[in-house]
Amino acid sequence: MVSFNLASVFLQAPQSIDLSVIAIIVSSLTAIILAFMVLITWRNIKENTKATYSQLLRGFHEDLTTRLNKNSVLKTREDCQRYANDYLNTVDEIAFLNINGKIPQGIAKYLGRFFAYGLNIIDWYDDMIQEDFLETAKKNWPNYFRYCEKYSIRLNPEDKLPKIMLDYNQLRDNESQ
Repeated sequence: MVSFNLASVFLQAPQSIDLSVIAIIVSSLTAIILAFMVLITWRNIKENTKATYSQLLRGFHEDLTTRLNKNSVLKTREDCQRYANDYLNTVDEIAFLNINGKIPQGIAKYLGRFFAYGLNIIDWYDDMIQEDFLETAKKNWPNYFRYCEKYSIRLNPEDKLPKIMLDYNQLRDNESQ
């Protein structure tokens, strides 16, 4: 009967293992540990990135929704113009981040309906302010227009501007009296 004595194998190991073999074993173990650590780091970064994008999307959505909710406090022509400008500034900022690859395309695509609403605002400026606002808008919010062109954003007929903005001429007449 051959007995297998583990202690004697380990005691004899240094005599029979070459130094280059030990170096290969240590290098291999180090590489495996390093690969494992890289995998864990990559996974953590991916999870943090998802959380960051989620917060970013939530922030954009809240900002745009807050702007839309301000339509109930519009009382003057100046209020209407400020509302329109603030809204277009916000979507232009989002478009800038998207065009320059600073946010994932999915976030900006998700907010596409807000971009379509901006086209209503630009039409409102053209109709109510009685000037060729489209050219001014293209200069003021170039990223917004590039974004709309890139993703084929079109006017949504279901989007409605606040009633006070639609009664802009009446508001102008009331203010002049």
